[in-house]
Amino acid sequence: MKNVLLILTLFLISSCGQSKKKEIQKYDGTYKTDTTKGCLIELIITSQPDGYHYKIKTSLREQEGLLAITKSEEEVYLTFTGLLGTEPKDEIEGQYIGYKIVIQNYGSSMNQYLNFSECDIKYLELIPTK
Repeated sequence: MKNVLLILTLFLISSCGQSKKKEIQKYDGTYKTDTTKGCLIELIITSQPDGYHYKIKTSLREQEGLLAITKSEEEVYLTFTGLLGTEPKDEIEGQYIGYKIVIQNYGSSMNQYLNFSECDIKYLELIPTK
């Protein structure tokens, strides 16, 4: 009986660690916008012992910081800690959708904001590179 409990415990511990590792690796990588649309953004996401980190480079800025990931049912939201939009100076947020990251770059007349003034595209799609 003790052997069965020991094997079950070891199995649970090993499978818990593997799923966490797969989840972390899911977001790791380099993402870029489609340059044919006139805007180049390169984003690198890495997993570190203290969480996810990002490095982003555009034609006007380059910045690094922590990446906060929030899950709400089936949706995954990203907050780029310390990366501020052009107007207002709020942290930029995005959504992880089907292996790509989507950031709404500017709002409407009722909800005015601008994240990246160097890009004139409403929805920035950052696609993983190989």
